[in-house]
Order: sequence, then structure tokens, then C-alpha cells
Amino acid sequence: MCGMENGQWIQRHLSELAESTKIDGKIWRASYTEEDGIGHRMFRRWIEEAGLEWREDVLGNIYGRLPGRRSGTILLGSHIDTVRDGGRYDGAAGVMTALAVLRDLKAAGYEPEYNLEIVDLVEEEGSRFASSCQGSCAICGTLREEDLLEKDSDGVTFLEAANRAGYHPERMEEARRKDVLVYLELHIEQGPLLEQQKKQIGVVENIVGIATYDITITGEQNHAGTTVMALRRDPVVAAARLIDQVTDEVMENSPGGTATFGRVDTDPGMLNVIAGRVHLLLDMRDKEEERLRMREAQLFRRLEALREQGFGAEAVRTQWTPPVAMDPTLVKDIHAAAEAEGLSYLHMNSGAGHDAMVFGKLLPTAMIFIPSQKGISHNPMENTSTEDLEAGFRVLRRVAMLLSAHEYCLKG
Repeated sequence: MCGMENGQWIQRHLSELAESTKIDGKIWRASYTEEDGIGHRMFRRWIEEAGLEWREDVLGNIYGRLPGRRSGTILLGSHIDTVRDGGRYDGAAGVMTALAVLRDLKAAGYEPEYNLEIVDLVEEEGSRFASSCQGSCAICGTLREEDLLEKDSDGVTFLEAANRAGYHPERMEEARRKDVLVYLELHIEQGPLLEQQKKQIGVVENIVGIATYDITITGEQNHAGTTVMALRRDPVVAAARLIDQVTDEVMENSPGGTATFGRVDTDPGMLNVIAGRVHLLLDMRDKEEERLRMREAQLFRRLEALREQGFGAEAVRTQWTPPVAMDPTLVKDIHAAAEAEGLSYLHMNSGAGHDAMVFGKLLPTAMIFIPSQKGISHNPMENTSTEDLEAGFRVLRRVAMLLSAHEYCLKG
């Protein structure tokens, strides 16, 4: 194929996937739901139409395979699960671009030395189960039995949800892969840097660490009109001060770090009642693990100060994912591929977490970014142009062919 044909193919299939899996007009493919199942069946059909071998493991990770002449696998992957009311490119663009690459190579009669595979990974987003990345963890052998007992908002465990969908994560050892030599993931940037700097390809060097917390502050529920301000123990005010302090500290002392209070709930949540309790969800990120640990310590000290003021204040850490550096040799290979294709590029960090974080702890891993228009993601307005999908396809194809070559893997 030439011109924009691969980009157009990717764009068309992303649109079909999105339109076929909407709930009340909104995209949401949560793991092991009906919409997720529809997406999986569509992806399996497209793998078969490309003339590739396909299979599904006990968690529901779906593979397409172009067999090589030797043992060992180059794995290209991402995910098609989405956040609620999300966009059509996050994760899915990487999966469909990888499929387009193998489809193109198959049509061209290319025979790799090492197996080339694509994978659609289960539950990257944490949209249903907050810990996320269960599919990649199973492949890497880091999924634990206790992880299967995590519950969604309806009290359904991961194990129950998977079993109802016909999968068996209790046999997780069957999903483990020991033949994967390299993992490579293409993804939309989910930020504005590439577009702002007019670059076509992002060469990812690091993925930030992520720490998340479930915070509860309790005070004294009382009447809003009869309780004078000086006598109040209002957890909403305490929560507001905490939000302000954490935000200011990151802005002043952590360049490139982030802190996001993604949810703030009050109880009982009535206009004329001083709340008795506030519940917050906090997401903190940084490319330096030491700085992330320092910020956690500061958070706990601030909660201790609230307790000294008479409030109840507790925080439960719900996720700790250390920063992960991408493989330096693969970073150079992506850089070289972009140059060979005549594409502009930017070396950068990923501010979002990805399955590459899981693989990157165990084997050579790298990521390729393509632009997100206006930096928008996790939003129905998410958009990436056909031209940028085509550029990503070209770089991914070139690197995949390099990685699957006998000489390269011997060198590695």
C-alpha cells in the first residue's frame, strides 16, 4: 500500500469499533462487559481477514500472529478497553496500527525470522477495576491470586466478571509468556507537546510513576444556619485546604509532576447541612520515584496535622507503580526509524501509564507516540489525524521489521 491507505484503513476501523460499542451514544468498553465482548469479536474477525493466526488466552488477551522461522516473539500491543465516555483513539489506535502493520507485511509476503504478534490487552484503563493492567501482568507473571478478588463499583470481583464472560483468570499461569523478546507499543500522546512543537512522532524515554490514594476526612455534621463558623469542624474546608496545599507543592517543587483530585464527594451532600465526611480520590505522578515518595510523605504529614485539629483523616494507597525507563537501544531504533521515514520527532516522557510499564520491568520495551489534536484524551473529542496514523504506521512497521530480524535479536 502507498499514500495514506494504511492510515485510512486504521481510521475506518477505529470508527467502526467506536460506533459499534457505544452505550447511549457514548463510548465505554469496560472489561468483560457486552460492549467489550463486541469489540473483541470485531478484532478477532479483522485478524482473520488479515490472514493471520489468532488466539485468546484465559484472561481474554487476544493475539494475532505472523509466524517466524525461529522461536521467540516480538510483541506489538495496546488495549481497546476505554474509560467511560472516552474517545476512539486511546489504546485502540495502537492495537489497530499494529494490526495494520502485520496485515501489510502478510500481504507483502514478508517472513520474519522471529514471530511477530499483536495483542489486545485486558483492562489497561482501570475503568472497571482500579488497579488496571491485569492482562499485561498475567503475561509477565506478576498477576496475583488476590488481584482476582478486586471489586468493581457494583461489588463484582475481577474473577466473577471474567468467569461470566467465559474466561478463567484463576488459571493465570496459562497466560504467562516466556517467549517474548521485545514489547513495543504505539499510542496517542494524550497531551499537547507533539502538536505544539509540530512533531509527528514521539520517542518515549520514560513513563512516569503513578501513586493513587483513597482519602477520607471526617468532621462534625451539623446545621448550616445555626452553627457559627468558629465552632464548626467542617471536613469540606479541610479537604479544600488539602487540595490547595498538595497542588501548590507540586507546582512549586516538582517540574513535570502532577497531582489530580479526580473525585470529591461529600456526605450527606445537602445544601443546608455541614458535611460530616468528605471522600477524595488523588492521583500523583512523577518521573522520579524519590520525589513521588517525598510527596506521599508530605500527604501523610498533612493528614496527621488534620487529626491534631480534631478531624478524622485517613488515606489508603490504592496504587504504586514506579517510573519505568524505556530500553535505550529501542529508543535509538525508533529515533532512527523516524529519521529514515523523513518524519519529525521529539524525545519525551509519558505522563500517562501504559501496559509498557508492566513489560518494561522485565524485558526490552519501548513506546511510539503520535499526536493528540489539542492534547485532548479521555474525552469524546479525542482525535488523531489520518496523516498522523499513517506516520505512526510507517515507524512501527520499520521498527517491527528490524526487531524481527535474526541479526538484531542476536545483537540484543
